[in-house]
Amino acid sequence: MTWILVAGLFAVQFWTGLRRERRAGLWSWSLFFFSLSFAGLEWFILWIPLRYLPMESRWFGYGVAAAAILALGNFVWFILVCRRWRLPDGRTNLQAYCDLNSGSDSKASRGP
Repeated sequence: MTWILVAGLFAVQFWTGLRRERRAGLWSWSLFFFSLSFAGLEWFILWIPLRYLPMESRWFGYGVAAAAILALGNFVWFILVCRRWRLPDGRTNLQAYCDLNSGSDSKASRGP
């Protein structure tokens, strides 16, 4: 029964994030599906040694460590790719977040 609560919380989190990103003009379906694919790949990279290497083997720790290092390198690559991802209006995600944050900072610094 806990999985229903977790699924519900995930759905609420997704829906609020989707609405917030759309309002800010930062939503991209292609980036969303790329992120889901990335999460699946990360899980698969970490799952392979856990599934196929026997825990009694002396290579188990090395295999899990190698998979974790590979997953970490893949994560760094993913962050770099996402920062350069183009939104429908032609801006990159990094430009859009900079524009969004600089707009809010400039309003706050002007005062009433």
